[in-house]
Amino acid sequence: MQLLSAMKIHASIRKESFLSFVLIYYLFTFSSCGSRQKAIETARFLQNQEELYHADNDIAMTVRSLADAIKVGEPLDSVEYDFRGVLTDGQGTPLYTDINGVPGIWDINVLDNGKVSIRNLYLGDLLPADLELYILESLKLTADNLLPSLADTISNPAKYAINIYALSGGYMKYEVVKDTASNGLEGALVTITLGVSPLPEDGIRIAA
Repeated sequence: MQLLSAMKIHASIRKESFLSFVLIYYLFTFSSCGSRQKAIETARFLQNQEELYHADNDIAMTVRSLADAIKVGEPLDSVEYDFRGVLTDGQGTPLYTDINGVPGIWDINVLDNGKVSIRNLYLGDLLPADLELYILESLKLTADNLLPSLADTISNPAKYAINIYALSGGYMKYEVVKDTASNGLEGALVTITLGVSPLPEDGIRIAA
């Protein structure tokens, strides 16, 4: 619960900061009184657009749905699950904003009937550690579900991290690649892979 409260506070601050940035940008760009009124209206419009994103796009709900399908042996269907757009937290707030200050885009891609990936397409202010904890909490996973992997052999752990968790009937792999955008902003690209047993080559097989 403490994590969820912290994420709510961070999301609220991030949203207010984004809207303030947009308003200031338009105020400096358009100096006349009429243009300033236009800037205020634009900021209000963007705020309304933010409110269009709601909890139906909650990433935790999406991951739970996929994990449940894997648990019961249901083939993953690209028609049902493939998606490209904004994913949110439980409050309907986009998980990150990209370097242009707009809600960041995610891609959900069913790779085959037993494997799916979820990844953010752009760098931004995403907090990968907080996101991982949020998803683990939603799936009720603990350290007992963490599986041995090749994480200890990675040559540059400061740039790349991987955790693999056992699910009922499958696994979840959480990968983080840190990078730097063209404007110098450091960010993270996260890929979440869910699949049926056995595990991929960088993990161990789940015991039968």
